Amino acid sequence: MFKFLRKYSVWILGFGGTLLLIAFLAPNVIQQLAQEAGYAGTTQATVGDGEVVGYEEWQKIVGESQIIDRLGSSIPGVGKLDSPSHWYLLTREADLAGLTPPIQSIAIDDTTLFNIAGNAGARPRQVLEALAHMQGVQRLARMYQFAGRFSDVRLQNAANDLLSTVEIETVVIPATPEDNGSFSDEAMEEQFEAWADSPNGEGDHGFGYKLPDRFKIEWLKIPTDSITEASRKSVEFSSREQRKFWRRNESNPNFPSIDSTETIPTEVTDAYLEQLTAVKRSAISRSTSEQLRNPRRGLNELNGYVVLPEDWDQSKLNLEQLATSIQGEFDITLPEYGANATWVSTADAGTIPVIGSMQVVNQGGIPLNLQSLVSSAKEFGSEGVYRIQQGVSSSVYETADGDLLVFRLTDTDPTRRPHSVNEVKEAVSYDLGRIAHWEALQAETDFIEQLARENGLLAASIKYNSAVNQARSVSMVDTGVPAILDPTTARPLMAQTVIQRLAAGQQISDMVSTIPSLEQVDSETIQTITNLSTGLPLDTPVASLPVEKQIFIVPSNENMALVLVRITNTTPASKELATDFTTGTSAILQTMLAYDELGGITGISDVFSFERLAERHNFERGPRGGDDQDETTTEVN
Repeated sequence: MFKFLRKYSVWILGFGGTLLLIAFLAPNVIQQLAQEAGYAGTTQATVGDGEVVGYEEWQKIVGESQIIDRLGSSIPGVGKLDSPSHWYLLTREADLAGLTPPIQSIAIDDTTLFNIAGNAGARPRQVLEALAHMQGVQRLARMYQFAGRFSDVRLQNAANDLLSTVEIETVVIPATPEDNGSFSDEAMEEQFEAWADSPNGEGDHGFGYKLPDRFKIEWLKIPTDSITEASRKSVEFSSREQRKFWRRNESNPNFPSIDSTETIPTEVTDAYLEQLTAVKRSAISRSTSEQLRNPRRGLNELNGYVVLPEDWDQSKLNLEQLATSIQGEFDITLPEYGANATWVSTADAGTIPVIGSMQVVNQGGIPLNLQSLVSSAKEFGSEGVYRIQQGVSSSVYETADGDLLVFRLTDTDPTRRPHSVNEVKEAVSYDLGRIAHWEALQAETDFIEQLARENGLLAASIKYNSAVNQARSVSMVDTGVPAILDPTTARPLMAQTVIQRLAAGQQISDMVSTIPSLEQVDSETIQTITNLSTGLPLDTPVASLPVEKQIFIVPSNENMALVLVRITNTTPASKELATDFTTGTSAILQTMLAYDELGGITGISDVFSFERLAERHNFERGPRGGDDQDETTTEVN
């Protein structure tokens, strides 16, 4: 028997191994075949006038969308894909428009093709089909963005309107109430209700009473000076240990030769003290972290945050007790404890004493300030990047100055509508005072203009407690390129700036120049100023023109302020500038106009969003009028 087994051992092992492999794989294969048989013939989606998308076609769409997702491609004008359904509708629209090229025209080398296929777990042909569809979708987005055609006259007029500059001096006279007085409860309630759901500064005239994210905080700071002093007094800082350090580092070019002097040089002493301080700082940090972590041991976590028990306030470590413990363990000066018991918005976190200006340097490559850390709190809708949570101590942070710091949010109040007008009574009263003063200020327009024309802008600024802003150029599209640059240098920089702003989602109204002292950007004010300068003669110096042509007032309704203007110079857009901005591959002027008419990058992306595409193509997942298909093999939408 053993002789038989030895003689046919290879055959037995091969046959037995094959049987085991079949037994191992058969259940999965059978399950997969049964699953596919169950889905075969099902309706995955309906589109158009009842066109049906079957299981096999849908699996192809899912595969393509996964390839595009693996490539990490964000389609200009479309953005990231929401789902396989989104990809299907994009490719369908491109196919119907005849914009998808044949796969034979896709320029890609074999190595790249097989790498993509291997990473995506797809066949090379499927990768080519996905790339062809990608090109079709890109063409579709570009066609939509640049379908408009602009006449030469319109482009020249646009260049004049948008790129011409006016140099002006200004005095801004805001409607700041000197004495709010008192307003009726009805007026207060009406103003409050109109803007209670708008954040401060985002409503008309900057109105807005929605409360921002707010917090209260306590902290413990261990200054680097106290760590250094403790290191200096430690036994490790003896002359003997300093000389050992010197000998270990005798090759350091900053240290003198050991045989050159009997006295330990300052360079060696300072370097050794710095090393001891770093070691002690690390030990203090570890001990502090351990003591803060002990009360949390055994507690569950959910989405990166600790699930706190009901008795947590009694269980957590008191920071003042922690300070005493650290002092005793490391023989340092008592760490500084502080607290802020009044509400502070996350935007104003930098105003908190002691810790507001800190820069944390041990949380990655980028320094973090208190605002960034507090804004990432769980209670403010964060995803747990820095694990900040009310009632739970932060990590032990090291600042750029070498201090160690721990803080804890003692209370939080996420952004919300005020419960009543009483919570924002001061702000509402102030805004009603602004409205009243604005009406009175507008009635003084003629008087202020006359005062400035007869006595200069300085006289008007003194009377209305304002300042004369020095002369600066303004335009409807402000690229920020210095005027002293020659055209050959300036124009490419201008074009680059415009493209960057368009890509960031800005429209023409967002690119307008700003005027110092105006809190809200006001394109209407700049437009009025440029319009008034358009008719000025180019062959006559501005200073020689009638004073009423040079000095005038433009009301900024958005800011509820009068802008007293004195024109000092004008620079119309040249034909050469218009030509440079309308020709070539970039065609900056046409791009600006097209993006503006289409609502900017956000408006363009919305056209190709899943919701808009589904509406245009009458798309439904699953059979029309029936339940959606099981999504175990395909993603939702």
